[in-house]
Amino acid sequence: MYQGLVRYTSISDAIRILAAVFISSSSILAFDFVVYFVSENPELYIPISIILLDFFITLVALAFSRVAYKLLYSYYRSSPHEPKENIAIFGAGESGIITKRSLDKDSRSSYKIVAFLDDDEKKAWKKVEGINIYHSTSESITEVIEKYKIHTILISVQNIAPKRKKEIIELCLKLKVIVKSVPRVERWINGELSLAQFQNVNIEDLLDRDEITLDKKIISREVSGKRVLVTGASGSIGSEIARQLRFFHPEKIYLLDQAESPLYELEIELREKLRFNAFEIVVADVRNEVRMENVFATFKPQVVYHAAAYKHVPLMEDNPSEAINTNVFGTKVVADLAVRFRIEKFVFVSTDKAVNPTSVMGCSKRIAEIYIQSLNEHLFKVGGTTYTQFVTTRFGNVLGSNGSVIPVFQKQIKEGGPVTVTHPDITRYFMTIPEACQLVLEAGAIGRGGEILIFDMGESVRIVDLARKMIKLAGMELGKDIQIVFSGLRPGEKLKEELLNDKEKTIPTHHPKIMIAHVQSYKYEQAYRELEDLIKLFKTQNNDSIVAKMKIIVPEFISKNSVFESLDAGVIQ
Repeated sequence: MYQGLVRYTSISDAIRILAAVFISSSSILAFDFVVYFVSENPELYIPISIILLDFFITLVALAFSRVAYKLLYSYYRSSPHEPKENIAIFGAGESGIITKRSLDKDSRSSYKIVAFLDDDEKKAWKKVEGINIYHSTSESITEVIEKYKIHTILISVQNIAPKRKKEIIELCLKLKVIVKSVPRVERWINGELSLAQFQNVNIEDLLDRDEITLDKKIISREVSGKRVLVTGASGSIGSEIARQLRFFHPEKIYLLDQAESPLYELEIELREKLRFNAFEIVVADVRNEVRMENVFATFKPQVVYHAAAYKHVPLMEDNPSEAINTNVFGTKVVADLAVRFRIEKFVFVSTDKAVNPTSVMGCSKRIAEIYIQSLNEHLFKVGGTTYTQFVTTRFGNVLGSNGSVIPVFQKQIKEGGPVTVTHPDITRYFMTIPEACQLVLEAGAIGRGGEILIFDMGESVRIVDLARKMIKLAGMELGKDIQIVFSGLRPGEKLKEELLNDKEKTIPTHHPKIMIAHVQSYKYEQAYRELEDLIKLFKTQNNDSIVAKMKIIVPEFISKNSVFESLDAGVIQ
């Protein structure tokens, strides 16, 4: 009974006390019966009422002494010179109670829990361990925050709807209250929750997106037991495709990229963290025909996800030859090999910047789209069917990806600013990396060849609003702690992105977030000839000639904020 630390007294200690007192009282009672039947001296006999009284007094005294010690320890453990921050816990269920207890027993905690908030109206005006529960309407949350001068709200609901979580975060940001969340139970360390595990909410939580429901049977049918090649595997999209694919039990995944260090990091993550071993790392460049031919001949993939690409708009505006070499020629190399080695499915990852392109990068991806589609149509016309099905997926910006504004803003905020936004009216469509890759898998599975599948990106977001919210999420005040500076549109950058051009229409699919774009078709012979001429210009390293040729192939390519605007003079006139 005395082996436990008194300041950590819990129910298990109470059970041990009960057991110890019961054993001792039972022993006295047994001895009493022996005395009663054996001894003739009644003075040695202890009345049963005394034994029962002793049992209850001892039990209460031992339990009370430990509880009192624990309360005194809890009261005096923190220095009186360190004021506590008032916090409220959103969620008065089991997770919320565990959160409260974790904070109570953590000596490092600088929090004082003053209220519970819950969506269940039946819990309102009741108490949990002495703390009042309030119904979490916008009005009551505002009232509780003002009444208790709450500094932080902890969201401790395991399965909160994304829309509801967004509403709470938006309200807290408006009231200048910090928001943190409790991780899911499976991520608790050794099944226990600690202060260090509380997480700052991410900007992704403000996207107002419901969880995507995948048709796992269709995806499994496409990749289960098959050899899958992922190009650009060390990038944000390629690596997440690899993570998602492991759930569908492919025979093997071949992760191909030219970036050595990121590939190594992905290998370590898959083997050690995710416990997945059905993959092989391939260091190769999609532009190297000899190397890529050897990859296809050696590994004989059945499904290809082609995510390798240069995607930084301003960089490609300064380096057009590299844009066509990787995004056009590299795609052509992999696509031609897919036909030669009779690949079943080729899924090309494109971008919304390919629609009415204003940048070299966007145009290079559109040219790749044209070649992929025309090749699929050509194979169908020649053979009456096509063994290799070419499917293109097109979506917008991905939150947290390499080159995304999110990591840039996070770094600038961490360094104290300023946060640079190109234009006050610039907007973008956003999607999380897992969401985008899940849709790529589903789109690839439902595509039957020749389609360009676009994703429902939701509402476009003003970048300046995104920056303001990230500043608030970091606990800073705009204009006081940090500034936003407008730097002007970068070369090739649009104010607003598009998923379709004016001539394109969509056809719905079985998935509400995936649509088929009806786009202009090109004859394979023409597309092949134009691509060959464009690729030959790489050797000239003449940027004007390369971009001029790109504009011939894609007439809707009109440069913006670029040195190549002069090439559009004749077109505009």
